[in-house]
Amino acid sequence: MAGMKRFVTYIYAYEDKKKGNNIGFAKIEIRGEDCRIEIHLRGVYARQSTCRVYLFREAAGAIEGIPVGELQLVNGNGDFSGIIKAGHIGESPFSIGNMEGIFLFTEDDRIFMSRWKEGNPLVVCRESFHVWQPRQEKVAEESVELEEMGQDTASAELEEKVQDTVSSKPEEIVQDAEEQDVQATEVPMRNVFPEYDWQSIWESLIPNHTMYHPFDDRAAECIQIELKHLRELPKCYWYLGNNSFLLHGFFNYHYLVVGRTGEDRWFLGVPGIYQRQERVMAAIFGFPEFLAMAQEEKNGEENGEPLNRFGCWCRYIEE
Repeated sequence: MAGMKRFVTYIYAYEDKKKGNNIGFAKIEIRGEDCRIEIHLRGVYARQSTCRVYLFREAAGAIEGIPVGELQLVNGNGDFSGIIKAGHIGESPFSIGNMEGIFLFTEDDRIFMSRWKEGNPLVVCRESFHVWQPRQEKVAEESVELEEMGQDTASAELEEKVQDTVSSKPEEIVQDAEEQDVQATEVPMRNVFPEYDWQSIWESLIPNHTMYHPFDDRAAECIQIELKHLRELPKCYWYLGNNSFLLHGFFNYHYLVVGRTGEDRWFLGVPGIYQRQERVMAAIFGFPEFLAMAQEEKNGEENGEPLNRFGCWCRYIEE
């Protein structure tokens, strides 16, 4: 579907000033003016707690969060689903394209974070995190206007406004810090928005591979590749050659799949059979979607899930 972007990103726990274990993932889907956020946390800790959810951006070396909701943790598990405006998150002037990741913390100040954009190192600590405030933006806009008008006397009044804003600004405080540079993990896209012309990449691949239409989505077209052909993709995707789930599927079936759906969504696929346990593993390693083969019998479905059907576990790339 034109205008739709979707990606998946890992979420990690932070403890003793270090990035710890992977405790879940989030799915971000942008359709027109709306942005849907799904978060799934598992095995966090065995108590009930409320977890605040923020989208964040880097602001002068600090983490500036915009609240989007709350997640309830029960027996170490929690799920969140919400829809926000993609163009203006909350009351801010920022779009989802300005955001760098998801920041969560609980009532007892446990920190969970995912960062899908590469950037400067971030320190996650009490002093570096704050919640974006509308008043700050208003004062900044007034500052620009007065500078352009050259009103010296009004600038003095503005300086008082800024001072008042800084001294009275409420801040959300969190504990722990991250000592290392947070790089893109195995799951997130290198960027929320496209960096490459996948039509041109596709056209460079198809002369050396046979194109076919194997899925329920008959408009979907794809080619089979070998592990070595990942080198024909942009260099930032070569690291997928070390993805454990991808390697497992390749050595079982001796091929991978590159293609696009009828909605013009480009994907990399790993062949496999749809089973609930396999679905969990696929999502953990960055292949959360499943495309079933068209020739398979549909009596293998239960509650809309294509149980025991052969197909491909997919990750949609550069949406």
